[in-house]
Amino acid sequence: MADKHTGDEEERATEAYDHILDNLRGILSSTSELTRREFDRALRSAGSSLDEASEFTRQEIDRAIKAVRKDWQNLMQAADKQKDTFLQSESFRQVANTSLEFLGRLSKSIKDFANVVDEKVDEQLTYHTGEVAGPGKFVCTECGKAMNFKKSGRIPPCSSCKNTSFRREFAA
Repeated sequence: MADKHTGDEEERATEAYDHILDNLRGILSSTSELTRREFDRALRSAGSSLDEASEFTRQEIDRAIKAVRKDWQNLMQAADKQKDTFLQSESFRQVANTSLEFLGRLSKSIKDFANVVDEKVDEQLTYHTGEVAGPGKFVCTECGKAMNFKKSGRIPPCSSCKNTSFRREFAA
């Protein structure tokens, strides 16, 4: 008769474990970031919902929670070992190096593109002697002397240094 009772206890413990694990999966499925604190909260919640159903004794629930926590810790240790093994592997080094090379090329391409855009913008904003321009303020790129045009006309050389390049300034 003790064997039957032990068998029943084992079956109930397994059933409690499975219920807690199912509850835990449901709770964790909506969790975006799983921390130890979040896992412990979810495990307590899974146990509480099982306790509320009153199918199991508090002792059975506590044992099931303890078993789930132990399995989870073993799983995390195994995952850490796998992570460490992967991080030290040649495959990871190749992926990391390839990624760094790609980022380096991408960075250089972005820098080159930015320089081209800067040059194009500079060209668009630079006026030269002989060009027709509308009214406004033009500043010599060499000496900084400003010329104010009241009406449209051709841009003359700088009256101060004879430079032929100017930047239009807009009132702020």
